[in-house]
This record gives sequence, C-alpha cells and structure tokens, in this order.
Amino acid sequence: MSDTPGTYADGRNPVTLRRYQPNLGFAAAVWRWLSPALSLLVIFCLASPARSQDTTSYTFDNYTAWLRQYADAKPDFKPGDVLTVKDLERIRPFIPPGYFEQLNFPELHMEIAQPSPHPMDRVYQDCTEKYGAQVRLAPDGALVNYLCGQPFVNSELSPNDPLSGIKAAWNFDYHWDYYGLNGMLIWVWDRMGGSHQGMAPNAVEAPPPSFIEGINYLSEWPTNIAPDFGGGGTFQRILQSYYQRAKFSHLAQLADQGGTVPLKGAKDFEWKEFNYFVEPFDIRGTAFIIFRYEDPHRADDAWAYVPTLRRVRRISAEVKSDSLLGTDFCLDDFYAFNGRPLEWNWKFLGWKQVLAVTDPKWDFPHFYGPNGTIPDDRWTLRQMAVIQRVPKDPRYPYKSALMFVVAENWFSTYHFAFDRGGKLWKVVDWRWKYTEEYKTFAEVNHGVHSMVFQNATNVDIQNKRGTMVPGPGFGYPNLNARQVERVFDINRLEEIHR
Repeated sequence: MSDTPGTYADGRNPVTLRRYQPNLGFAAAVWRWLSPALSLLVIFCLASPARSQDTTSYTFDNYTAWLRQYADAKPDFKPGDVLTVKDLERIRPFIPPGYFEQLNFPELHMEIAQPSPHPMDRVYQDCTEKYGAQVRLAPDGALVNYLCGQPFVNSELSPNDPLSGIKAAWNFDYHWDYYGLNGMLIWVWDRMGGSHQGMAPNAVEAPPPSFIEGINYLSEWPTNIAPDFGGGGTFQRILQSYYQRAKFSHLAQLADQGGTVPLKGAKDFEWKEFNYFVEPFDIRGTAFIIFRYEDPHRADDAWAYVPTLRRVRRISAEVKSDSLLGTDFCLDDFYAFNGRPLEWNWKFLGWKQVLAVTDPKWDFPHFYGPNGTIPDDRWTLRQMAVIQRVPKDPRYPYKSALMFVVAENWFSTYHFAFDRGGKLWKVVDWRWKYTEEYKTFAEVNHGVHSMVFQNATNVDIQNKRGTMVPGPGFGYPNLNARQVERVFDINRLEEIHR
C-alpha cells in the first residue's frame, strides 16, 4: 500500500506531490521580530532531517504491513500483568512501529490495566441519535446539515468505502470537548542522551488572573513536578504557556439554541485559540490568537503580539506546518490534527486493537526511559480507528501522517509523520485522562464526561530530539461569556503583558 490515499471525496485523483521547499510562513512572521538567536531555532527545526536511527528507514508501507500481519492478533497478557523488556515480542502486535522500538530499554515496566468506560456526555449522545441521520457530505467532502453530536456512526466506516476517510476526519474534528480546553502547558526541549538532573521543570506558574476571570478554579497548580520527570535526556529549554480553546458552534449542550454560544457573531466561528507565553523572560508576553471559521473553505485568521515591538501584527496562519517557537510541534500537530479537513486527503484503514496510556493513574503525567520520554503509567488495550491523511498542498513538509484514534471517544493516542521522501520523521504519543477520574481540578472536569489533555510527546527520530508538553492543570470550565470576550479581543493583545 502506498502513501496515496485513493481519490478525493469528489472523485478526483490526488495531486502529484513535489519536493518540499521550506516556507517559514507562520513562524517567520513572528520570529523575525524576535532575537536572531531564537530565529535560528525555527530554521533548525525546519531543516532537512538527518537520518541517524534504524527507524528512519521506515515508510508508510511498514505500517500497512504491520496492520495486515496483526489484524486479528489476540493478546496473551491480561489486566494485572506487568510486562518488561523480555515481553516486547508479546506486545509488538499492539504497539505501532516507530513507537514500539522506543520501549526497548532495560527498565521497561508496563502495568496492564482493565480499560474503564469513557462514555461521552449524554447530551452529545442524544445529538448523535437525534440529528445524525440528516448529516451528509457535499461533493468536496464538506459537511451538510450538521448540527451537533458525532457526524457519522462508527458502523458506517469501512476500509472499502473511499468516503470513510473524510467521515472519520469529521468525527475527529467534532468529538465531544464541551466548551473547549483551558490550562497551563509546559514545553520541554529534550535532546537524546545525557541526564536532565537539576534541569526538570519545577513549579507551574498559575495563569494571569485576568485570563481566567470568572472561571471557578479552586485547585492550585503544582509547586514541584520535577520528580515526575524520571529517566534520561538532556533538557535544553523549558517554556510555560497559558492555552485556551473556546468553541463557538455545534455545541450539543446548546442544541436548542442552534448549537452556538450566546456571543455576537458566534455562528461564524467553529472555535478560537489563544496562546500566551509566561516563561522564560525572553518570550514572556508573546501571544497568539487564531480564529477557525465555521465555513470549512475559509482560511484561518491569526494575530500575534510580540513584547519587543509592543504592537499587534496580523500574521499568516496558512502555513501551519512551521515549527512552533523552535519546538518539534507545528500548529497542525495540535490534538494530533488541528488543520482544516478539506485541505487533506483522507483514508480510513480500519479498526485495530492498540496498547496505549488511555487510563492514566496520575493526575499529572510521569515520565521515564533512556531519554525521559516514555510514560511511567499503566497501559490499556483499546479499539482504535487507523486514519491516514495526505496534504493537498505540495509544499507541505509531511508527505503523509498516520493517526490512531480511540473508537469510543475519537481522541488521539499516536500519530506518525513522514517526511517528503516518505521516511518516518516524527513519532507523537498523546495522553488524555477521563474528566470524571481527576482528583485535582475536579471543579473544571467533573460532570463533563470527556477526555482532558495530559501530555503530548513528539520525538523527531531523525534528529534525535523531542519536545514534551505536559499540561498540569487542564480542564473544561463552564462558559463565561465575559471571560471569552476578553481573552479573544484582538484589541487587548497589547495590554495583556502589563
């Protein structure tokens, strides 16, 4: 099986992908205003990856071969077992290639747990049942007559149906996440080898009070998370940021109001995103706002505030594949996919039993392993959708990407990106925790019945580096219209650093 996912939703053949010519787009628009030294980090992250590990020879065909070979594999382990490096071959059928190899180290211990149910909220299920039958696809793959809930039931999806890919994309795009996520992120630049002793993050800075005005936060952000970062790796740089995504439309809890929040112009937006960096000092005050429109054909709008300039600049969010602030993530990598579905060709490859950390025992993520990137947690076996996406833009730095998504709730667990030559480049694992199982930050999680972000680790296997992004203190606060209006007010960007 090749990297080409068949035809588009309207029956056209995929475009011929040309050699990628680096376009600094989004990152360059911001970082050319910052120090030249930091700008070099963006260029470094966009440079042609050097091949240095055995897994860099992997292509998309390695994954389709793995899927075929282990399509009907049955585990010979059970909940309660603790697997070690001696058991690697027993788990090979259930861990995708590229990530599997990262587990080959002497200290490996995988506690196998019974997966707990993670049902989405009843209002989301009701929307699916009430309005699902009216949803259909336009010739170009856009959704028609969609109000709320899961656009397409899982039983509709089949590898033999060429439309199942774009249907799976919409299911992922509109999974249940209440009014949107809110909380603090830590960005850790990790280089392979060495020891990070004395370099791990410590206290988590609370969000600026003006950002969370009206949100009922009762729990406190942790003051010492350094012990959670075990294992090796060299931590070169640590950033902290406040993140919020606010959803504006297709909200199941507001179905009787047309699914939109009670804010002016809400029907024109799918969501808005806000990123504000609080540490370290050289980027403190840097902020981004991105608007995703309800019209799936309309380009995103984005703005940045850079403290050294003390002014707001409108920037291009069209090239969302650039390195974000020198990390290994790009904007399209958020959530495993944060782009616009119609800009990609999609293929549904089928269902697969996969091992992942989907029931974390900790409220805050724990790490270990030779490079400090492996989750020190319990693992569960779950049914997952396997989805391929290929960019329509021939300039995009990925030739394709492969996503593994939990069938029950459509949240990601792994995704793999392939470079322009078709070789494996980036391996990303995602950890989410069921809202009802949190002990801390229960005030912004309990009662939501969704999956809340806990961590994303992106390993660039070709350059022997990675970025870990734990989210200590994330949740789904209730809608506060005043808070949303203030945070996403473009005219206030110049004031937020004061």
